[in-house]
Amino acid sequence: MNQFILKTEIPAGTTGVSNHFLDYYMPKANGEYVKVYLYLLRALRHPSRELSVTILADALEHTESDILRALKYWEKQKILRLECNRANELQGIYLLEIPLPDYATEPLVCQQNEVSKNSLPAKKAYSRNDLSQFSGQAECRQLLFVCEQYLKKSLSPSEIETLLYFYDQLHFSADLIEYLVEYCVCKGSRSIHYIETVALAWAEAGITTVQQAKERTTTYTRGCFAIMKAFGINDRNPVEPELKYIEKWLQVYDFTLELVLEACRRTMERLHKPSFEYADRILKKWTDQKVHNLEDVKALDQAHKKQGQQTKTTPAARSTGFSNFEQRDYDFDKLEQQLLQSQ
Repeated sequence: MNQFILKTEIPAGTTGVSNHFLDYYMPKANGEYVKVYLYLLRALRHPSRELSVTILADALEHTESDILRALKYWEKQKILRLECNRANELQGIYLLEIPLPDYATEPLVCQQNEVSKNSLPAKKAYSRNDLSQFSGQAECRQLLFVCEQYLKKSLSPSEIETLLYFYDQLHFSADLIEYLVEYCVCKGSRSIHYIETVALAWAEAGITTVQQAKERTTTYTRGCFAIMKAFGINDRNPVEPELKYIEKWLQVYDFTLELVLEACRRTMERLHKPSFEYADRILKKWTDQKVHNLEDVKALDQAHKKQGQQTKTTPAARSTGFSNFEQRDYDFDKLEQQLLQSQ
């Protein structure tokens, strides 16, 4: 593969990593992607060093496809720009200055109101004086009025406290809370408990703007229903534990929807019932084996089938009710037994 030129607008000096990258971009990225970016930073301090996708792949013990996926991911995050020729061959990588995300105003370590995944504030009871102070704020009065219109009823004291919890302790803006309530109502639920569940999920995901919330809900709307349908679940929306699995598959593992649906199909074929845990085991195995597309899966199937033919005379190749499943070497037998016994 052709060599490329590495350029930057980052000031020269020692190999440094932007705090914005560490605070905002690194936590959400696949670890392999982070390694690629850090290697590029280090390479900048050696301008005479030859670089190519092949060299990066060898240095980091990745495939060339892994390297290209990482580069495209970081380009999508707008922290680098890929420069290609007319034949779409990579000619250069331009490392950009790390931008502060729209939802942030300063590094996370300095934010006083940061809501972390493991330290969501507990809901507190508000005194009459507290409620009186909130009612004196025009924004709060307007927020409660709008929520009443969406919920089509007068708010109870506990519902008011929950909405104030979003505003006062989770630090959601009034616009974000209005969108939250609108979203839940459109999903068919006016339950304050359901609204709170969604709010906590958004807080854990670091969502602080309406735009971020819309991007999350759009992604789920596009992928969730296809995944639920693949599991034969057509009568309800996914619950939060299921959403977390879907987020992991589509965003952390960065699998295509096509691959996720294949894992769901194999889960149903093996267990004859939906299981997000079982599908997650399949996808975790695939990410460990550097699977990127269905062709990679087919290659694994062929290798497993060949290995099974070579060992079919040994006790390990015992016949079971699921012996026609080609993914026998995925070592899910114990999990399968537990899941079947739970029926």
